[in-house]
Amino acid sequence: MIYSVHYGFLNLGEVILEQVRDTLYNGKPAFYSLTVIRSNPSIPFVGRKERHFHSIFTHNDTIAYGLNFWTDSIHDNEYLDSRYIFDYDAGKVFIYEFEVPTDTLDLDGPADSGPTLHLITRLYAGMNAKKNYPIYISNEKGNVEMQYTSRIDRIASEAFGGTVDAYYSHGNANVKGPFGFSGAYKAWHKTDSSRIPLEAHVRVWVGNVRVKLKSHQKF
Repeated sequence: MIYSVHYGFLNLGEVILEQVRDTLYNGKPAFYSLTVIRSNPSIPFVGRKERHFHSIFTHNDTIAYGLNFWTDSIHDNEYLDSRYIFDYDAGKVFIYEFEVPTDTLDLDGPADSGPTLHLITRLYAGMNAKKNYPIYISNEKGNVEMQYTSRIDRIASEAFGGTVDAYYSHGNANVKGPFGFSGAYKAWHKTDSSRIPLEAHVRVWVGNVRVKLKSHQKF
């Protein structure tokens, strides 16, 4: 799935969600996903920026949760610049920078560093439900409050070539996310069985950005 990110008329860049595939983690079945964020190289004083977000995660009967998360700054040729290891037996999140231990935070239940939210939101889209999910990012613990509704809006979708029905949800992200994402957000998911996220309006330092699905490919 490829998403465009706009601040007003300014194209900030794009977010690419790669396919989820099976893997092994500590000898047990798990899943791997990759998210790529690229800046628009024509933005003055920004240039080409590219960050890769890797996630190994698993799930139980009710929720997906992270096991190992790490990032690469491709534009700086810096790899493994951050890593978060979730140890549920020890009740700790171990944080590394360039594979050097830097901090340890308490962990008291299913959590992640962000990527599994894409899957979790699809699970609850269309329901009248309120959910909270802990996020460990920027060397601290945050929380995303999610309010899902059965309300259906009609929104324009470039990916689907016209106007489509979408479930509306909203919430608050108490985290320091990519592009400065932080604070209140609104989101829309397609109403068919896929529940694909179509669009989100997210608070940044000043104002809001719009994240919209440009294209997708089913594997």
